[in-house]
Amino acid sequence: MTSGFGDGIPRAPAVGRHARRPPSRAGRRRLATLMMMVCASSRLTAQDAGAILDRAVAAYGNVTTLRADFVQKIHDPMLGSDDVSRGEFLQQRPDRFAMRWREPSGDLIVADGQTLWVFLPSSAPNQVVRTALTGRAGESGDLVAEFLDRPRDRFTVAYERAEGVGGRAADALALAPRDRNAGYRRVLIWVDRQDNLVRQVEIAEASGAVRRITFSRLRVNQPIPASTFTFRPPAGARVVDATH
Repeated sequence: MTSGFGDGIPRAPAVGRHARRPPSRAGRRRLATLMMMVCASSRLTAQDAGAILDRAVAAYGNVTTLRADFVQKIHDPMLGSDDVSRGEFLQQRPDRFAMRWREPSGDLIVADGQTLWVFLPSSAPNQVVRTALTGRAGESGDLVAEFLDRPRDRFTVAYERAEGVGGRAADALALAPRDRNAGYRRVLIWVDRQDNLVRQVEIAEASGAVRRITFSRLRVNQPIPASTFTFRPPAGARVVDATH
């Protein structure tokens, strides 16, 4: 027996007691209307990706300080494992930023306006990495600022999907870096539909690892102690200068 399309000619389905009846005229109209709505929705979301991004940039422009809890999940396909950590994300614009881990306790990344400090005793005990900050995009390690600083100049944007984060309605946008030397291949950001703040970031790194950071309990424009953005290497720690 040949298949229905094996000879290039579609075969009519068998007619019998269990064959489906063709849809009625009203049914065909409803189906056509539904298809038009789906197509229109796809075009609308594609066009709205830039508008959603613009609203996120505008909301970020009104932020002077940001404080939130975070959960970070890193999937490494080479190791076939997932690593989950959590802590607090803190930001004071324009140039101060910190991620302070609770699990594993003591790990931190701090940008004090002049230097980016990375101290991860859970994986590299007694080693501190420092990098001088020059104001270039992407060097501070700030996951929010990196993707909301002149994004239309630095990325192509596309609408990915509607997906809630932490019980809040959000839209996921895909950002592809225009710079071929970027350390990541693609980024997804989830923009809250109510306040337009970024609730989640997923980074597909050049190494193949995928890092997802989910924010909760966001507090905007509340005072943050200056000591939050200061760091002194522990006594006896080896300090590595990674400034290029």
